[in-house]
Amino acid sequence: MRSIAWRLIAVAATAIAVSFPMSTGVAFAATGVVETSGAALTVRAGPGAGLDAWSSVANGSTVSIVCQTEGSSVTGSQGTSTIWDMLSNGGFVSDAYVHTGSDGYVEKKCSYVGAPPRANPRGVNAAISWQFARLGSTAHEGWCMRFQAQSYGWGASGWASAEVGGDWIQSHGYMRTTGIPPRGAIVWYHNSAGTGHVVVSLGEGKIIGTSVSGKVGVAGYLYRTGYRGWSVPHFPAAG
Repeated sequence: MRSIAWRLIAVAATAIAVSFPMSTGVAFAATGVVETSGAALTVRAGPGAGLDAWSSVANGSTVSIVCQTEGSSVTGSQGTSTIWDMLSNGGFVSDAYVHTGSDGYVEKKCSYVGAPPRANPRGVNAAISWQFARLGSTAHEGWCMRFQAQSYGWGASGWASAEVGGDWIQSHGYMRTTGIPPRGAIVWYHNSAGTGHVVVSLGEGKIIGTSVSGKVGVAGYLYRTGYRGWSVPHFPAAG
């Protein structure tokens, strides 16, 4: 009986160990301290030195790391590293400039969306970088579907509206309604006008797209009502 009891305890402990990280999300993110020669550390749109630079973090600042991923190689105060840290604002910094107490991963790997049936001209990180380069712009209001298609390298989506696109995605089995949208996923919404809305996921519950306080901006993926779900970045009618 005692051995059975211990086995039950072991099973319960394993279940807790497996489920706990999945349920915590970014609430228990790892932290690190920015260490440069004194200059501020550039925050980029994705894990690469060639991606859009849109913000910075002061030397000596403590940052929250919500996930980590592989990217371009950078040599900094902590040595040479290909690890990039996603911050709570949705941007990335090179781990080569962040003291975490480890040369390896200290947080879970960032979750990326799967490949769509039809390849896009531009990849996930390049598409997100394209959008970050337009952060704060009001020029794309009312054109959310075209904006997303263009970010992935297309001239236009080929759909009359995000509602039409979302209906196609749903009817063809691509719409997912559970789980936090992974990085690069297209996130779909209904709206009162019947035209729908669409943005792209940065991962870890963040999105970037049009109509965030009337401009291109970053928000949580439930920042508006009418959430439909998310899909791979598939634009079958685009050209």
